[in-house]
Amino acid sequence: MNFKVLFLLLFFKINFSFAQNNFLFDKTLKKDSITAEFTTLYNLMNSIHPGEFMFTSKKEFDKTYFDLKNSIKDDLSIIEYYKLTATLMAKVKDGHTAVDRNKISALIKERLVFPFSIYKIKDQYYFDKSVVENSNYSGLQILKINGKNIHSVVEEIKNYIHLEGNNETGLNTRFKNFPFYYFIYNPSQTFEIEYMEENGHVKKAIFPGITFEAFTKASTENIQPLTTDFKSNNVAILRFHSFENGYNEADRKIAQSQLDTFFAKVDSLKIKNLVIDLRDNGGGAAEIANYLFSYLVNVPYDYFDYVGAKYNSVKAWKHYAQFPDNIEEIDLEETKNKYGLNCYTSTNSPDDYWWFKKQENKTNFYTGRISVLINGGCFSTTGHLLSLMREYKIGKFYGEYSQGSNYSNAGGQAFALPYSKTLVWIPTFQYKMKTPNFRNDPKGIKPDVEIALQPKDLNTKFDRQLDFILQQVVNTL
Repeated sequence: MNFKVLFLLLFFKINFSFAQNNFLFDKTLKKDSITAEFTTLYNLMNSIHPGEFMFTSKKEFDKTYFDLKNSIKDDLSIIEYYKLTATLMAKVKDGHTAVDRNKISALIKERLVFPFSIYKIKDQYYFDKSVVENSNYSGLQILKINGKNIHSVVEEIKNYIHLEGNNETGLNTRFKNFPFYYFIYNPSQTFEIEYMEENGHVKKAIFPGITFEAFTKASTENIQPLTTDFKSNNVAILRFHSFENGYNEADRKIAQSQLDTFFAKVDSLKIKNLVIDLRDNGGGAAEIANYLFSYLVNVPYDYFDYVGAKYNSVKAWKHYAQFPDNIEEIDLEETKNKYGLNCYTSTNSPDDYWWFKKQENKTNFYTGRISVLINGGCFSTTGHLLSLMREYKIGKFYGEYSQGSNYSNAGGQAFALPYSKTLVWIPTFQYKMKTPNFRNDPKGIKPDVEIALQPKDLNTKFDRQLDFILQQVVNTL
């Protein structure tokens, strides 16, 4: 290639990247317009969100809103406005309520960021995933980043991280993307990190940043939604990483066929021990979770109690939706008022939607011992499934608190704010399971046996939680 052409291409790439990075921090969002739009966001939350005050009082939410609004003294950058909007939405303490990160993630693709995800174990923070060159640090305790105590860093970042209720274990799910959140907090390009070795010696090291794209490639795992394994000691393992393979009919039929084949084999081999691994299953289609449950329960059962909306009409705000055609009007004649919501529920009619009808269990339902692995990545539909299992006393739960529970505020709707075009995710419906004996815990669903990872597991990839169950099986043989 001609040297001048190569030089011009490099010059263009460097300057384009520099312009992109500057764009993030340039105060391009005008004060008056942002202030008005922030009020629009507040009004949208008040009009739409069905669980707005489940964990935060109106007084607390309003104070946060007014404090943030009054903090707008000048024009804002994209990063500053992200912090503002994300902090307001995180105040609701709802895992489905968030500012969309895709725009900023695309803009920082070539930007140098903090080179590790981090993991919390017993109130301490540890290096987790990074590029191969940094793999030896995984599992070592982080003490400070750029001179600031890691606990202080995390406490500030938590202000704009969305978690469900008083849950803490879900932080490890969010911190898989710690470089993004640290960039919002402090867009450094080099990082002096004070850390502790396994022998207790404290050391410092300076790490150059890696591009956000490089981190994403290094930390992303290609995991199938559903996998199975049969152990020689009469154990079958069903790993359900996601229920998203049920949103369209073709994928749903494949998943159902996989489950049919799996349980037929379990039945024919007379497997006495079933491990269902739901760790990091963030939810998905109710149809698949329900199909799985039908193999675990020995009686007919109910699924949803209600699906409820806060609003009486969508006319005043529907136009803000990213896909307004996907938002239907509420039929007040078909709903009942429950808990201040307009709720669709069972009418005992053949025309009811499937999740309000009595569900039939499979004739070849599993009768052996069931162990369930859970953690803070279990959310939304997965929480629904776990609550059903608790309601019907199915299985023993191992691991860490789930983030999901017997309800969720969801709906899958993004709304575009009119001036900045920021996308925000605001739930439109509340989904509640028909589990009358279930006891809610604001931290999530507690395992019967809590098993935390050990720091060295992050480096060795030893599956301590699964191993605990398998050892129990061996001890009972």
